[in-house]
Amino acid sequence: MIDRIEDALRKLLSDPSAAVRQAASGALDRTRAKQSVETFRAQIRRGSVEEKIRTVHSAGEMGGAEGVSLLMDALADPDAEVRGAAVRALAPYPSPPVLKALWEMLPRERGAVLGNLLETLGASGRRELAPHVEKFLDHPDPEVRSKAVSSFARMSDAAGWERILEKASDPSESVRAAVAGALGGWTSRP
Repeated sequence: MIDRIEDALRKLLSDPSAAVRQAASGALDRTRAKQSVETFRAQIRRGSVEEKIRTVHSAGEMGGAEGVSLLMDALADPDAEVRGAAVRALAPYPSPPVLKALWEMLPRERGAVLGNLLETLGASGRRELAPHVEKFLDHPDPEVRSKAVSSFARMSDAAGWERILEKASDPSESVRAAVAGALGGWTSRP
């Protein structure tokens, strides 16, 4: 089947429409990348930090079950930079297993990775995660608090907005800026 798919994509590379050629080129690249999943997996396990991060970005672009599988593997990397990149790359894939894995990472992460986790969970818009994100509104790190504000705003109901308004007088400029951004996106959802 893969041979037939590649043949069809190669034919579409010479389509008169530029949009079709561009879509076919991207699809062919992703198809070839999916055939190299085990090579990518080996890079995530044994590569340098730079190679791992490049692989994480490639897996995010690849998408599908293969790309998400690679990104989930990268969540266990010992390097925070790799884990943080994997968390961000998983934002477009808010399936229950992905959200569960991210949620389970919350207690053990710090700094940028924790901020990325909060952003990714917030991007899911899943209201049931709001109480878990709300806990980080009072985190000692102002960057984490600011990410928590932005994320909590995306998943809160009317009662949650009171907590966001409380943060308008936070001593951190980044938190106050996050509050301002969140307030600008407020809507009276039913």
